[in-house]
Amino acid sequence: MRIATWNCQMGLDKKMDALLSLDPDVAVVPECSEKAVIAFRQRGLNTLWFGSNPHKGIGIICRQEWPMRALSQPEQKWIVPVEVDSPTPFTLIAVWAYAVGASRENRYIGQVYQALMAHPEWFNGNPVVVAGDFNSNKIWDYKRKVGNHSGVVKFLDERGLVSAYHETFNESQGTENCPTFHLFRHKERPYHIDYVFIPREWIFRLRAVEVGEYEKWSTLSDHCPVVVDIS
Repeated sequence: MRIATWNCQMGLDKKMDALLSLDPDVAVVPECSEKAVIAFRQRGLNTLWFGSNPHKGIGIICRQEWPMRALSQPEQKWIVPVEVDSPTPFTLIAVWAYAVGASRENRYIGQVYQALMAHPEWFNGNPVVVAGDFNSNKIWDYKRKVGNHSGVVKFLDERGLVSAYHETFNESQGTENCPTFHLFRHKERPYHIDYVFIPREWIFRLRAVEVGEYEKWSTLSDHCPVVVDIS
């Protein structure tokens, strides 16, 4: 099973081949239009899209033989629980941590924290995967008293979820060597803010984690994809 996340920075209809080149079984694609996601459906893939602006929401694209079902509409912008009927059924929590309002606690990673805290039932059934653009890193913990990056990582760890990237590369949160985002697409402004969290019991099935190279992906987006292979 190959799980990918890539914030496409809009214009996904012109970047479809780039996403498909990752050969994902399931892909979480923040910052895409509803129209572009429908176009993937016309190529024979299963898709879901969520957003209040048809030009800019979060899409989930899945192989045709794996049905998906949204468990609820997002209360936060945009954290969406989806049931994926793969050979090993799992709940995918797709994330695009968005700026909401003026309160720092409610913006970006605060949205993720609030959604997870409000929905313990998401973790009571199938295995859970949390993937997407968190817009967050431990280096910014000091900016928040509650619901910071480390708080979210701790919450997930207590429910048996670990970051596939950090497990593979044996790096600690906040010390990542592979950036997933370059501010204004500038190579000298790198950050690691995109993640795929998987169940701890899947670690023995974890075969590879890849972060896209800046030279290839910076022509398309300010984010590079994160791709996780599970046997």
